[in-house]
Amino acid sequence: MTSSIRRCLGIVACLAVLAGTVGAAEVTLRYAELNPPAHPMTRGALEYARLVEEKSNGRIEITVYDSGQLGAENSMMQALQMGAVDFCRSNVMNMEDFGVESFSVFGLPYIFRDVHHLGAVLRSDIGEKFLEDIQAAGTSMVGIGYMEEGPRNMFFSRKEVRRLEDLRGLKIRVPETQIMIDTMIALGANPTPLAYSELYTSIQTGVVDGAENGITGYVTNSFFEVAPIYVKDAHTFGAGLLLISEFTWNRLSEEDRTILRECYPAAMDFVRDITLQIEEEYYREMRDKGIAVIEVEDPEAWRKAVEPLHAKYGAGYRDIIDRIKKM
Repeated sequence: MTSSIRRCLGIVACLAVLAGTVGAAEVTLRYAELNPPAHPMTRGALEYARLVEEKSNGRIEITVYDSGQLGAENSMMQALQMGAVDFCRSNVMNMEDFGVESFSVFGLPYIFRDVHHLGAVLRSDIGEKFLEDIQAAGTSMVGIGYMEEGPRNMFFSRKEVRRLEDLRGLKIRVPETQIMIDTMIALGANPTPLAYSELYTSIQTGVVDGAENGITGYVTNSFFEVAPIYVKDAHTFGAGLLLISEFTWNRLSEEDRTILRECYPAAMDFVRDITLQIEEEYYREMRDKGIAVIEVEDPEAWRKAVEPLHAKYGAGYRDIIDRIKKM
């Protein structure tokens, strides 16, 4: 083999090595999500991962583990605290159970009028201040931003619920958060905390009579198959919260932190837009499938039943609650 051929082959080999490294991720991060691929929260996670990869020129790669692959919500957050997971998307209502009391305001039943009201609050200085509270409270977690979802409603396997009295004694699955447990007690139901992954079979086998969730979670998880009665009470709104482990945050460069923060608003807008779009589609599909979609009677009675919770969980945040209601 001549020396010129050897040189050519050497150049080709070097180019091949370089081609394999260009765009290779320098930082790989794991993102835990409870919901299946079709859910807006999962789609938002994938969009965020795409935006981060694009802005970092492939240096930062986020892998999304959907459908609860990395555990139930509380266990995901505990793994985040230990640095075993880099990102997780939680419901804002969980934060009080991790020592961030201000977030109890967002979990108050019937505090938001609609998804636009929710979005205005999350994007305001109130939302920003609450994000800062997460790290300040010593949770070992850092708040990146929010994801807007529509109202959380109730659904049942057998009984049509129209009035507050119809709820009395029904076993309703709730997340493992105290404010949601207290909300169902105030409404007269029997709250049953269960892992999200156990919900479908728990309804199917009669362990619970029903549950509560947004329309997107109800449809994408096929809960309508075992609970074909959907009751639009809008007791709270499903604001998602993207958290990153403080261990992960501390080892990232300032440049990488900036990229993670700057990419998030676009992902937040993405979730809001597809949520509004698909909610309309889902309601049409549900009616076509013969699923009962029920509007509650006398919604004012439902609001009055939970007023004591506003006093209990809103203590010390009266000014903020008043601002939210007027916003």
